[in-house]
Amino acid sequence: MTGDILLKLQLSLGAISNGMAVYPINFYDDVSSFFKEIELAVEITLDKGPNTIFLPELSLFVQCYSLADFEIAKKHSDPETWQRDYLQLISGTAEFIRIWEDIWFKHTSWIKQYFSYRKRKNTSIFARDLRGVNISKEIADHFLEKEHLLGKVQAKRYIGLVVPPHRQFRNITSDYFIGDQKLVGVAAFAKPMLMKEPGLEGQLSGELIRFCSILGTRIVGGLSKVIQYYHKEEKVNNIMTYIDLEWNRGEGYQSIGFQEVQLTKPILYTLNDLGERVICQTWEEASTCTAGNKKLRIYFSEN
Repeated sequence: MTGDILLKLQLSLGAISNGMAVYPINFYDDVSSFFKEIELAVEITLDKGPNTIFLPELSLFVQCYSLADFEIAKKHSDPETWQRDYLQLISGTAEFIRIWEDIWFKHTSWIKQYFSYRKRKNTSIFARDLRGVNISKEIADHFLEKEHLLGKVQAKRYIGLVVPPHRQFRNITSDYFIGDQKLVGVAAFAKPMLMKEPGLEGQLSGELIRFCSILGTRIVGGLSKVIQYYHKEEKVNNIMTYIDLEWNRGEGYQSIGFQEVQLTKPILYTLNDLGERVICQTWEEASTCTAGNKKLRIYFSEN
C-alpha cells in the first residue's frame, strides 16, 4: 500500500475512534468524481441506502460504504440483520455493487479500470477459439494479481484458457503467454474432497476458488469450458463455488447448471496497520465485513 493510501485509512480509522460520522477524506466523493471523469452519468438515489448512486448507462447501483458508517450501523444491527437488510436492498435491482472504503483505497487502480472498461463495453472472446491447459502457480499468480480484485489465491490446480496456434488469426490480444499461446483466462481449484454431507456421502467434490478473464474482456462460454476441462481431469461428482454477493449475483454460474445450496454468513474483519483485512470472530471488534456469499454447486450425473 502506498503512503498516501495508508494515510487516508489512518485518518479514517482515527475518525472512527473519535466517534465521528464524517471522514476527513470522503471517498464517496472520490468515487462519484471518477465516474464523472469517465463521462458516466451519475444519479443520486435516496431509497437504496446511504451514499448510493445509480449509473443509468450501465443499469448499475453503486454503494460507497465507509468504515465510520459501519461502526454506526453495528450499534443497531447484528450479522444476520445486516445480511438480511443487504439482500432486501439489492432485491429488484438490475445490478448492485457495494464498494467498501478500505477496498477502494487499496484497489483504486483495479476498480477504476473495471468501470472504465464497462463504460467502453467489454470485448467478447468466444470459448470455441480457446483451449484449456494446466498452468503453473507462478503463471496463475501473475495473471490473478493483475486481473482479479482479490489477486492470487492458494490452490491445488490452476487451469488457463489460451488461444491455440490455429486460432491466432482471431487477433485476440493478451499480455500473457504460455509459449506461443496467449493466455486470456485463469481458474483456480482446491484439492478435491470426499463429502460427508447427508445424501452426498462419499462423493468427490471439487471447489472452484477463482475464475477470471483479462479486465475488459468477457469469455463467452469460458466458465463452461473450464468446468468441463476440470471435470475430465479430476472425475469429480460435483463442483462447488462461492459467489461474493457484494459484486455478483451468480447468474452466469446458475445459467450453466450451478444450483444455490446455501447462503453463508457475513465474514468479519479487522484491519491491520497496512490496511489489510484480517478475519476476526466477533461483531463488536469488526472494522468491516462482507454481505456473505452464495454457495453454489453443479452436479454431474456420471463420470
